[in-house]
Parts: sequence; C-alpha cells; structure tokens
Amino acid sequence: MSGSKGGTGKSVLSSLASFELASMGRKVLLVDLGELGSSTQLCLAEDPGPPYLSDFFQGKASWRDVIVASPWEKLFVAPSSKQQGPVDADSLEYLLEAVDGYVDFVVLDMPAYPGTLYDPVAALAEVLALVMNPDKLSFSAVGGWYVGREFARRKLALPVLNKYHPVMSPWLDRLREYFGAVFTVSFDPALTFAYTETIADAHKHLSKKTREEVKLLVQRLDKPLLKVTR
Repeated sequence: MSGSKGGTGKSVLSSLASFELASMGRKVLLVDLGELGSSTQLCLAEDPGPPYLSDFFQGKASWRDVIVASPWEKLFVAPSSKQQGPVDADSLEYLLEAVDGYVDFVVLDMPAYPGTLYDPVAALAEVLALVMNPDKLSFSAVGGWYVGREFARRKLALPVLNKYHPVMSPWLDRLREYFGAVFTVSFDPALTFAYTETIADAHKHLSKKTREEVKLLVQRLDKPLLKVTR
C-alpha cells in the first residue's frame, strides 16, 4: 500500500488489512518498509529487537531471522527498525520468492514518499492500493507518483479514499472520473482519537460501517479479479 505522502493512513490500513486477512484464515506477512515502523508497532506487542528488515537488506541477517510471528495467529511481520534506510529491491524480491509457499499474502507497507527510487519496489507488487485522503495535497501526491509510471499500466490499482465523509463527495466524484471504481474507508473517530495499543484494539473499536468497508477492500485483495459491487 502506498500513500505517497505522510498522514494518509496507509500504515493503519496495511495493518488492518493484514489483520483482517489473518482473521479469515489466510497466512499473511506484513513487510514494514516505512521510516517510522508504524506497522511494526501496531502489529507486534513490543519491539522485537534486531535483526530488523534493514539488517536483511544489508546482508547481516537471513530472511528467516527477520520475520517475526505476531501475537495473532497467521499474522507475521518483517519489522522496521525506525531507521530503515534504503530498500534494496533485489533483496526484497528474493525475500518475496523465499516466502512464496509459506504465506498466502504479502502486504507491503510503502514509505510515505516513495518517489522514483521506490519504483522497482512498487513494481514487485501484484496489486497497488493507492491510499488517499479527500484533499488536494493527497490527490496531487498520489497522482504525481502514480500517473505516467511504466509499471502502473501492468498493475491492478485499487484507489482507496481514506477518512472519507459524505460531505467530501466532490473528491470521491473526481477520483471516480479518473479510476472508475473507488474504495472508501469512512472517517472513524475510533482510529483517530481512541488510544489503541495494537491493531487488534483498533479493529475492535471500528464502527460497523468502517469494519464492513475494510472487509470489502480485503475481499478485493483476496480475489483481485473478482468484481466487487458496492
């Protein structure tokens, strides 16, 4: 998942989607490529300590040493150290190939500002979830990164309008004009204001509507060629 700017909620959605998939019985690996390790903090009860994903990229640890089991069954994390540094696309591709057969899904939580340096990383994904907020800066950031990318034409893009409220419907209309189908995840005070230690806490506090929206997004990720009606 990519948000192309900070604050879009991509790490929370990456963690929620991973948790939901694991709850459905899918074995999931969440790869935290973010600079702050937000997904790591949400999906692990505590800092696992080294080795981190950055140690794997630097050749200091094997992929088996890096992956950590979360407190929740079937959810695993390749944790960020909060000092991630450059992501080596070749090493990441090796990791993805290595875990194939061990897990059903790999969710990549991309950095906030991917830029061209992360094009090879995004190109490894089968599905690109483009997380945006209903505001001009967010639309510009995602559009500036995604539009015109060579790899984008070969990928299934799932635009996600996060923190949505009906009063912001003009932004939804604009997004539909460009992409067609758009997934919305409603603005949910539980995710914004509630003090949640873990992604399980966050999931517990979701409103019924938001939980259904997350489930619908996950269903599309689970079966990317399935037409989902809203």
